[in-house]
Amino acid sequence: MSRPPGHPPRREGMILLNVLLVLAVASVAVLIMVSTQDIEVQRSTRLRDAAQASAYARAGELSAVTALRRDALTASATDNLSEPWAALSQQDIAVPGGLFALAIEDEQARFNLNALQTGDPGPIDLFQRIGAALEVDPAALIRIATVVRVAGPLTDDSLIRAAGVSPADLDRLAPYVTLLPPRAEINLNTVSQPLLALITDDPEVSRRLVERRTRTGYLLPADLSAEGAPSLPAAGYTSDHYRVVTTVTVGEVTQVLDSRLARRRGVGTVDVVVTARRRTAG
Repeated sequence: MSRPPGHPPRREGMILLNVLLVLAVASVAVLIMVSTQDIEVQRSTRLRDAAQASAYARAGELSAVTALRRDALTASATDNLSEPWAALSQQDIAVPGGLFALAIEDEQARFNLNALQTGDPGPIDLFQRIGAALEVDPAALIRIATVVRVAGPLTDDSLIRAAGVSPADLDRLAPYVTLLPPRAEINLNTVSQPLLALITDDPEVSRRLVERRTRTGYLLPADLSAEGAPSLPAAGYTSDHYRVVTTVTVGEVTQVLDSRLARRRGVGTVDVVVTARRRTAG
């Protein structure tokens, strides 16, 4: 029995539908395979770039370790900003596959909060002057000093925050204070002029000292006497604590390695160790 004219056979229609379905499934399978391969390629590329960035960052840290060790062996009298270790800082220089930047700072260029632990009037008076100049809440200064006296020496500010010191007050203090071993003194060869003015309690004397330091590269005890500076028992001319921040971008991967370094001096020997290391990725 034949079908009426104008009606295609049902079987041929089903075959065509099946063919189209197979082609659609095959296309999706190919698309999935290509996408999976592309994801794997991207993943492999990111892993390669991350490994390369990590290697550059560790190389930056190692260069600082080497420079600080050499400096202590060859120029132990002072640590100042005209020395090779300070010249390590680089801003966005090209490296194979990306960019590299390194910043090194002397942590002893700031007031060491752990100096408050002894209860000596000198550090306490300086801390009060710093707080007053920065308009920090006097109650916050008392809380900080109390926490250091009771729980110090501190290695971070977690207990200070827990004592109720506001983040705003801590942010104001941050450029001027740090947390180091109690005997780490302020280095007069790297300290900023605003902090030096508070240390000497005389802006004019601090200005002359900075001008002399700029001319000669460093200060020595005789320079303080020559400029009429008062005795500064909590200050020195060398440093053993540094912070190095290395930022590396390779491809689409950015890594920041934040390292704290300490020099340990022996009889005729110097070692530089990493006391803390924090890595963040972008």
